[in-house]
Amino acid sequence: MLASIGIAGLSCGKRGLAVLGIDTWVSLFGPAYFAYAGVTVPFMVAWAIACAALTTWNNRESRRHGRLAPGIVASRSWAASIGIFVLVAACYIAAHSAVYLLVRHFVRMWL
Repeated sequence: MLASIGIAGLSCGKRGLAVLGIDTWVSLFGPAYFAYAGVTVPFMVAWAIACAALTTWNNRESRRHGRLAPGIVASRSWAASIGIFVLVAACYIAAHSAVYLLVRHFVRMWL
């Protein structure tokens, strides 16, 4: 059931949610470290945007369809691609901000 869910035109496939989750979970170490080290918020936002760009690049339509059907060029419009990137970046910024604020709160309590 969960494997068939697609978000904003991203087809997840059988292992899609698990694969999409690996880089997302690993990227959360960045804001946790930034909060622990006392790095300011703009660095965390830049990290979130870089992680969103990497996720969008690794899950692009031409890469997914290139493995399934050689010789077929899969593409979407620039507007759709930018819209998907903005959505993914907003989600990354929200999640990274939550982790940053949570770790920052615990650092102030412990140190």
